[in-house]
Amino acid sequence: MMWEWLLGNAQAITRQNVEAAMELLVEEVDPRIRLLPDGRRKLRRGVKRTLQYMHDLCDHLPDSLDLSVPGYSLDRRVGLLFASPQSLSDILAGSESLHEYFSHPSSADTVQLMLSMQPTESHRLGSVLLPDGSIRKDVPQTVLSFDRHRFVAAGSTREEAVRKGREHAFAVWCASLGQGMQQLEARHKLLQIERQALQLQLKSGSSLLNAEALSLGSNLSREQAEQRLDEVERELLAGGQPGSLSGKLLLLQQVLDGPEEYIQARQDTVWVNRMGVLTPPEQGGQQLDYAEVLLGYLQQRRRAVFPATLSREAWREWQQRWPQQESTPVL
Repeated sequence: MMWEWLLGNAQAITRQNVEAAMELLVEEVDPRIRLLPDGRRKLRRGVKRTLQYMHDLCDHLPDSLDLSVPGYSLDRRVGLLFASPQSLSDILAGSESLHEYFSHPSSADTVQLMLSMQPTESHRLGSVLLPDGSIRKDVPQTVLSFDRHRFVAAGSTREEAVRKGREHAFAVWCASLGQGMQQLEARHKLLQIERQALQLQLKSGSSLLNAEALSLGSNLSREQAEQRLDEVERELLAGGQPGSLSGKLLLLQQVLDGPEEYIQARQDTVWVNRMGVLTPPEQGGQQLDYAEVLLGYLQQRRRAVFPATLSREAWREWQQRWPQQESTPVL
């Protein structure tokens, strides 16, 4: 199994695991990399290092959320993470992972889940109740909210859910690399076009260069054009050759040699009141622990991750008490 290494120790990373992970990576970035004679050999060490790094990340996960109907009230974290019982019920009903898990009668009656969501901090002016009972208005406040909820993994044990969650994270990271490579290639092509236009205009001997021909906002003096050409040349040199297979391979090697720059995880702790306003503990703020994951290439996505538990009976109860009010896409 491709991801069996996630369950055991680091020595469980086999050649088969590395080959399977490498196939996924190459497929996302550019399948033609397989045509390079030494492509797989040059990627193998970096892929193994990345898998090792992901395995060695400490377990930053907090205690599991109780997603039963009573748990919405008893586990105060659940009320902070979901706007209402209806919103939680809709997300449960739309979860592909849950549908897949509970579709098998042989599955355990209690499922272990990995819940991912996007944390967002916003600022506002609010009111604060002072110790003497008076109210102070227009107090600057920071509100922590969560949206884009998604159950990314489901398993009969926490270990299985964590394994599938890491599998999902690796797949997302590979997709991010592929998208990033496309952006670099597009940028490289634009710079090449601009360089050619600048060179042609400079050769014409004109003292004022045509902005329309250069796709620039205003006409450039000869000195400005020479300066811009120098900037373009430096950027092209620093960016390598993302349009060529060998250039993509080299970029992949560089990324895989430093995965810690693109994959990060830590446990974050904040103190909030029941409305999600950041509030010091001495003023009644309650502790909220969550795993924060930063993942991506060129542009990182930030996600808060929680483990959670839900029984088959509770899943049915949610749908009975809060039927879907609108069609929710299966996630």
